[in-house]
Amino acid sequence: MLKPPHWEMMIVWYFFLGGIAGGAYFTAAIADNFGSARDRGVARVGYLLSLPLVALCGLLLVADLGVPTRFMNMMRVFKFSDPMSLGAWAVGVFGLFTFVSSVLSLSSSPSHAALRRKIGFVGIFFGFFLASYTGVLLSNSALPFWRDARLMGALFLASGASTGIAAITLIMFATGQATGDGWHKLKRADHVSMIIELVLLVALIGLLGAAAKPLISGHFAPLFWGGLVGVGLVVPFVLDFVAHRTRAVGALAAALILVGGFVLRYVVLMSIQA
Repeated sequence: MLKPPHWEMMIVWYFFLGGIAGGAYFTAAIADNFGSARDRGVARVGYLLSLPLVALCGLLLVADLGVPTRFMNMMRVFKFSDPMSLGAWAVGVFGLFTFVSSVLSLSSSPSHAALRRKIGFVGIFFGFFLASYTGVLLSNSALPFWRDARLMGALFLASGASTGIAAITLIMFATGQATGDGWHKLKRADHVSMIIELVLLVALIGLLGAAAKPLISGHFAPLFWGGLVGVGLVVPFVLDFVAHRTRAVGALAAALILVGGFVLRYVVLMSIQA
């Protein structure tokens, strides 16, 4: 009989913050490379947000391992089959991109901006990886439910995009930047990411069939339906639809999306260990 890994809340937070970091970074890089001059504020907030979140992910990994030197050992030897080794490398490499991009985002030099855009364009793929690899690893495990959840990586990626955009939206609202095209583009992008996330969630449940019981009808069902589907997806989408011109409502919707992103990772990780 296979034993579940008994991951604690630190790993839930690692998955959650890593998703936001990846989503915020590739949102920033897309705004930087393909947006207009009005989108530079979005890019700066996204770059600067991703850096401390990646640092927190590294600290959570070190804390979960118990001994700091184990983290350094994982960085010396890359093991694709070891989730923690893969996570250490993902955090380390992506951390370099977030650091350089954050520093360059503080400069107004045209040459620095050009370099930042090039680095950000490459860093997008590492952001994608950090946001989705945890879901891919879960679906490649031998444990029931996880092993059948082949869309988990795509779902985590969509959730990372949504929560990353939501986090940028909240910061822009709090700092008085919730105006102009940048704000409206963020909200439109979040709508698209939420729709994709909901479609992937429905597809995942459909493909899982009876294996989805731990989520949809077990002990964690109220959190799944109420916290993820209701509070995290349906309510913020409705709020943005009925009051899209009200900035405070948009910020509230973004906060609810973050709640939903956390609940997603919590129920996925904890339901199989209950």
